[in-house]
Amino acid sequence: MSSMSKQKKTTIIIVAVAVVLVIAALVCWAAFRPRALEGVKEITVNITHTDGTVRSEEIETTAEYLAEALEPYELLEGEDSEYGLFVTSVDGEYADDTQGAYWMYDVNGSWAEYGVDTQPIADGDVYDFYISVFE
Repeated sequence: MSSMSKQKKTTIIIVAVAVVLVIAALVCWAAFRPRALEGVKEITVNITHTDGTVRSEEIETTAEYLAEALEPYELLEGEDSEYGLFVTSVDGEYADDTQGAYWMYDVNGSWAEYGVDTQPIADGDVYDFYISVFE
């Protein structure tokens, strides 16, 4: 077998393996990305301010993701980043990131796994926003 023929075989094998890896990555992404639910949903949003006051909103929405559901209420301000929306203010209160303070939120009592713009919402979900300080 000639050297050129071996090179062609090697190139074909490398390309085939690369294609399989790309397909596998796309399948994994589709299987594990957050799923949004269609239709009308009722959610509760609780915002705990640093002064101890709490604002609660019962929201009925057809939005599929949390930030989209909160948009009409103008509750969030933030900056787009490579990771999604970086929340800087909730209900008019800013978190001072120079002091290690950041807005966080829980979903149904558990720490959120997604950013607000990729957090899928479901009927009956409860979202609790609060400022957390990291040192």
